[in-house]
Amino acid sequence: MLRKYGISTLRTGLGVALSLALLTTCATAQKKAAKPTPGTVNVPANIRQGSLVTTGRAFYPPKLPEDMLAGIRLGRQAKEVLNKWGNPSRITVGTVRSQGADQNVSPVIPNIPYAPPQGGAFGAGLTTGGIINPAAALLAIQNPALGLPGAQASPSPESDLEPKPAGAPTITSEEVTWTYDLQNGITIEFIITDGLVTQITVGGEGPWGLSKTRTGIQLGDTYKLVLWVCGYPENQKYAGRFLRASYVDKSRVLYTFLNKKLVGVTIAMVPSELM
Repeated sequence: MLRKYGISTLRTGLGVALSLALLTTCATAQKKAAKPTPGTVNVPANIRQGSLVTTGRAFYPPKLPEDMLAGIRLGRQAKEVLNKWGNPSRITVGTVRSQGADQNVSPVIPNIPYAPPQGGAFGAGLTTGGIINPAAALLAIQNPALGLPGAQASPSPESDLEPKPAGAPTITSEEVTWTYDLQNGITIEFIITDGLVTQITVGGEGPWGLSKTRTGIQLGDTYKLVLWVCGYPENQKYAGRFLRASYVDKSRVLYTFLNKKLVGVTIAMVPSELM
């Protein structure tokens, strides 16, 4: 009788101990899960709220310049774009002329926006028969964004008669803009300069995984989330209803918002990489 009682007590004690161990393990796991992973940015739930994707995401501080968007890396050959995305929906061709500097003058003039050829990021195709893609309409407002400081679209014949500064040679580059209107409502724009990808823009309501930057920001995120993760912008400007937040100097990226939602992301090579 005593032996049975002892065995029963022992079993009960083991059961209680096992339950306590499991509870302790779960509590410890929950505490560990609550802590942000080293190297990530801790984003509170109220900051995530409003973005199109609020769960299962990680965000990172902007330590390195952005160099990849839509699955293509800046500085790569244009054929990589064709290999991944095929024929463009639209093609805009132009030339870029930038004033070279002599050895005594710095060639870099920071924070001067670059204007794509033919007066717009998408050329005349955007208005032919109405707007082809809603995202294209957004990006037509967004750009010009980044690129060659001091560069401008191919000038009119009259401007060829204007005097050039002495000792400053003119650098002329061929530029092609490839625009892709995707079936999911996203528009991608690649600017190709002398055969290399020098600027990439993605636009649309999102979400879209290939619009994600190094920081984890993507189309469809809110203004508050972008600033929480990336910090305060270097400058902010309105273009009509669209707000541009520039992180050009820090991260080589420009974000465009409509109604405080991210609808455009542009990255571009810096001038020193294009010289």
